[in-house]
Amino acid sequence: MESPEVPILRALKDHAQAGQSLAVLEHGKAETVELSYSDLRSNVQAISASIRALLSKKSDALPRHVAFFVHPSAAYVVTELSIWAADGVCVPLSVHSPVPELEYFVKDSESCLCLSDASGAPKMKEVAGKLSRPFAEIAKATESSKAYRLLVDGGPVSPAEQPGCFSCFCGLFSSRSDVLSQNALILYTSGTTGQPKGVVHTFNSLTAQMRSLSEAWKWSSKDRTLHVLPLHHIHGVQNILNTALFNGAAVELTAFDAAFCLKRLASGDITCFHAVPTVYVKFTQYLDSLPADARQAICSGLRNDSMRYMVSGSAALPVPTMKSWAEISGHVLLERYGMTEIGMALSNRVAGTRYPGCVGWPLPGVEVKQDQEGGILVKGAAVFKEYYKRQEATAKEFTEDGFFRTGDNAARGGSVEECQAMQDDAREVEASTGRPRADTTTAPEPALAAIYRILGRTSVDIIKSGGYKISGLEIESVLLQHDKIRECAVVGKPDETWGEKVTAVCVLQSGAALTIKELREWGKERMASYKVPQELEIVTELPRNQMGKLEKKKILQRYGAK
Repeated sequence: MESPEVPILRALKDHAQAGQSLAVLEHGKAETVELSYSDLRSNVQAISASIRALLSKKSDALPRHVAFFVHPSAAYVVTELSIWAADGVCVPLSVHSPVPELEYFVKDSESCLCLSDASGAPKMKEVAGKLSRPFAEIAKATESSKAYRLLVDGGPVSPAEQPGCFSCFCGLFSSRSDVLSQNALILYTSGTTGQPKGVVHTFNSLTAQMRSLSEAWKWSSKDRTLHVLPLHHIHGVQNILNTALFNGAAVELTAFDAAFCLKRLASGDITCFHAVPTVYVKFTQYLDSLPADARQAICSGLRNDSMRYMVSGSAALPVPTMKSWAEISGHVLLERYGMTEIGMALSNRVAGTRYPGCVGWPLPGVEVKQDQEGGILVKGAAVFKEYYKRQEATAKEFTEDGFFRTGDNAARGGSVEECQAMQDDAREVEASTGRPRADTTTAPEPALAAIYRILGRTSVDIIKSGGYKISGLEIESVLLQHDKIRECAVVGKPDETWGEKVTAVCVLQSGAALTIKELREWGKERMASYKVPQELEIVTELPRNQMGKLEKKKILQRYGAK
């Protein structure tokens, strides 16, 4: 009798047998690689057998964790699915990590096997050598082939023989009867509160995330997405890649290049696109550099009827960015809220009004509430299992009734006047698209009483100054309306008198100059006096991580904050 199947692998099998065509299209520098679902299935059959052979020789002291250092590509997709098909646990690593970081991740996750593609081989092979782990490289069988193979010391790995009950799909059924509750994926946090921790997701939590997003964002086999995000983050690996494959959709993988990506988005081929605010800013800057006729051609293309939605996530979306992109593309960006530990928890709606500055309502299967301080608490099948080998840290982040403490503060709903303002803001952005909705109702919709607005991380975005609790994100959204400010971060600078001083760290527009006196006079006309920055620092750039998130802790460290 066959044991339970891994849902995403079952989906792969079904899509291949149904004749679903394109699965992955990799836009590489030297070549384009195109895999159908049948091609992908064949590769997973072969590579999983080779991984099984390598895992059969592992030390009994180490779990079946496989660390892989593979750039976003068809090879990445084959690697991830093959590890699962071989009853392994995926530990995807950042392709930007130096050797010491990689060594930490492999050691901390207790990975028993290290894999990489050719470009990552020098680093990963060094790490494997230092930690006495076996190393293998994934590569195409021939330059023109669609088949991949694993190489050890330049030679192919001999595949392990599969038990008879697996012959129908060569290892795509797990031999574990409790497969759904078993560990599947370990993603590392950014380490803003100490050393990075391994966030453990099971097949249950991953499947719950994919099903929730499939329902909320209406994914189907007709979708085709352009993928430009890193694949060691929840946004890139789960929201886009795995959810697309789960639904039989097509994924185009490419390194971010504004010109190329805009060309694809304007082609009419792409139905949904996920990015971070920085990507939309770079799109805008690129378009502004073009001659008027070339710019207009792209903007017209972006208004095609094929594009269902565009997402902005992983960092706060400034309202000016949302509005400018609406004017350029004819699309109102869809904001959502989530994190490594919970997948996605809140989202604006695909069909319906999207509200600037808001991250929407709980997604299907997700329960959200707030603590007395306004902190967001999340519960549901999509929530992670644990921080790997950190029982105390895990227990600390859960309430007695099983809710995960996200560390983010939010406001929910608002007064009648505040809801009216949200409605007005939404209509203003919609009007910027040039194709607002036909609905002319002016009264706020009842659901606004329960919509969420993120105020920021408890530790870095919430400023306590002179007895007030202030949202740095809220002030940033106002400052970005200043015609001299291009980017900004608002933090609480330690101060003996105020506790923390509201401090604006700004990148100015080219050739602009700004004083704190000018900023305060301007700010007092737009926000409460206690929210107006007390200090101003002008910088050439703000510290950001790979996902475009502001690294405010680095700013605070300069001010001596702990």
